[in-house]
Amino acid sequence: MAAALACAAAASCRAPTAGAPAPAPEPAPRFPHGPHAAVACVDCHPVADRTTARLARPGSNDHAPCDRAECHRAEFLSTPGPLCTVCHEDVDPTGAAPSELVPYPPPRGRGALPSAFSHASHVRWDAMEAAVGFHVACGDCHRPAANRAAPGLPGHATCARCHVAEAAPPGAPRMTECAACHRSAQGRAPRRPRLIAGDLRFAHADHEVDRRGKPIRCAECHTDIASVARRGAHRPPPTAACVACHDDDSRTPPELSMRECETCHATRSASFGTLAPRSHLPATARPENHTLAFRRDHATEARVAGETCARCHLLMSGSSRDTCDECHRAMRPHDHTIGWREFDHGPQAATESERCATCHAGDFCIACHARPPRSHLPLVDFAAGGHAVPAALDTRACMACHDVARDCLAPCHGGPR
Repeated sequence: MAAALACAAAASCRAPTAGAPAPAPEPAPRFPHGPHAAVACVDCHPVADRTTARLARPGSNDHAPCDRAECHRAEFLSTPGPLCTVCHEDVDPTGAAPSELVPYPPPRGRGALPSAFSHASHVRWDAMEAAVGFHVACGDCHRPAANRAAPGLPGHATCARCHVAEAAPPGAPRMTECAACHRSAQGRAPRRPRLIAGDLRFAHADHEVDRRGKPIRCAECHTDIASVARRGAHRPPPTAACVACHDDDSRTPPELSMRECETCHATRSASFGTLAPRSHLPATARPENHTLAFRRDHATEARVAGETCARCHLLMSGSSRDTCDECHRAMRPHDHTIGWREFDHGPQAATESERCATCHAGDFCIACHARPPRSHLPLVDFAAGGHAVPAALDTRACMACHDVARDCLAPCHGGPR
């Protein structure tokens, strides 16, 4: 809210800086990801080459997997129609002429500062496992949404889950190392202030003097005023600048405190609850039980009184993200010890799969479970007879991956005995 207060009434803040180029138009997405949100990423984008980490484009292999029976087989068996134009300029059903592909659109808009991000290094599952002990799946960075045309592009908050200083693996850049990703300012588009619009109301005339009659200097809110050449170039003040006065009863009447939403918002949302967002409160304003130990020991309270937690951490965080992710995506659960992956996660995944799904999508599991277990090595010896004892002791473990008729009876054992 308050980050935009000092600029909300000034037209110069909402208009582009003189001479600045207009924002690049957002191209229409070619593929509707929204209706496919329930399909695992790897169903359409299998890792075609683990060495170069090139993701196969759906349909590049004679339209597979798009032409599966449960997908679009009926359209592929019919005459060319709207589905074909999703990828092709025109289609010749006789095959006499090539069916040219539609030019793939460029990334949406213009980046404020070009990034040298390497998608390849993040999807090399084997290399990541060897280097840092874990890998990332598509859904970890690209959050699908049924009401969106394409999966969301990750921002700094997504990167921070792994690259925040407390969680970054050895050799990985920290979030504070801006130049590790943003290596050049060339092509940078002029930035405009991002303001909260809608019901926000603000009047500079009401901010000339405080409650005691003491003048409010411009620099108290606009800390960069000495370094800008014109009014429209200064940055909107941070929310902290508003908190400093509006939570000081000697400078602002209590009825105009940061906790009174109507001070700045014409229409109070029903979801606001009784507390202001965290960004609108002093750093010391927190519940008494939120001690240092509470940060790691709040599971019981979160389960019993989840709605109470949500008032600050979800509804009033000022962000559309689940703010629990700020820690839970960067810090591993306490039971994820060194031996967790090798020995302990199987039984818990079988009995508490919903807990696993809180953080992990199916393709995260597939990346490991698609490889032969260590107990199967060397494969030649294991297939020649070394599997007999493990199969006798734990047949259910075998059936987790193997179909008895297909993998056991047909190729080797020849039928029931």
